[in-house]
Amino acid sequence: MVVNKTFGKIFCMGSIIMDVSIKCKEFPLVGETVYTPYFYEISPGGKGGNQATAAARMGGNVRILGRISDDTYGNELKINMQKNGIDISKLRIDSNEKSGVAFVWINEAGYNRIICSPAVNKKLSMEDIDNGLVDFEAGDILLATLESDLELLKYTFEKVKEKSGIIILDPSADKKNETYLSIMGMVDIIKPNEIEAEMLTGITINDEDEAKKALEVLNKMGIKYPIISLGAKGLVYMKNNKVFHEQGIPVNAIDTTAAGDTFIGTLACEISKRKNLDDAVKIANKAAAICVQRMGAQKAIPYATEI
Repeated sequence: MVVNKTFGKIFCMGSIIMDVSIKCKEFPLVGETVYTPYFYEISPGGKGGNQATAAARMGGNVRILGRISDDTYGNELKINMQKNGIDISKLRIDSNEKSGVAFVWINEAGYNRIICSPAVNKKLSMEDIDNGLVDFEAGDILLATLESDLELLKYTFEKVKEKSGIIILDPSADKKNETYLSIMGMVDIIKPNEIEAEMLTGITINDEDEAKKALEVLNKMGIKYPIISLGAKGLVYMKNNKVFHEQGIPVNAIDTTAAGDTFIGTLACEISKRKNLDDAVKIANKAAAICVQRMGAQKAIPYATEI
């Protein structure tokens, strides 16, 4: 992959796991067994892996910070990242742990339920971060999730800010405590969905007006550019104290598993190319719309030539 040297580098920090996915008509109830005509699929996934793949396929200069096992799944994950043009020189291979695995259920409406065993991903350490950020430079991007220990995230964010880097955060709905709130002021861009935004702000989002109020709360936390995804309705974001609504693109969604990762990975790539936020959001929205029309996680993520 030829990378424009004026681009910033993207350092992805998140889980690298293998997805075991199966589609069914309806999700089973407690104690119920559901039979399905669909075959299961095993494919590379994890939020860190997915986001790195999205950024790389859009032409980004991507490095991944994480740990994988040297078992069968771990070797497949490593080969897959190399095929996608991701720099794995910062990746640590741990022979003492098993690969992370996610079990993904997908119904016929395209919605999913996921159970994840992170395994080796939980072993990421401050030493790994120090080694991984050696060549991080001013203007480079850290794309992070809340899958890592919060103290480790705080440590990483402080390192990035010392180097005048940009932090883009993909939050999760079950993490809200003093440690988490203490790192908010270091975040440049955050992209929660409606449920995650409610957990962060206390505002239930049923319409655009409530989403705007949530954006204001996130902005007051110190986040420069908060973005809230609204599913099929698109997204809202704040820039220079003004709120903008990017409409959803009408498509026939069959699997939303990697939609959020595709959006934020693409967004990070476009920001690394020095695109303005408005243009970056539009391109990321298009990429996510393509993704949901395909089954799977990483294999559903589009390339720049498709946008």
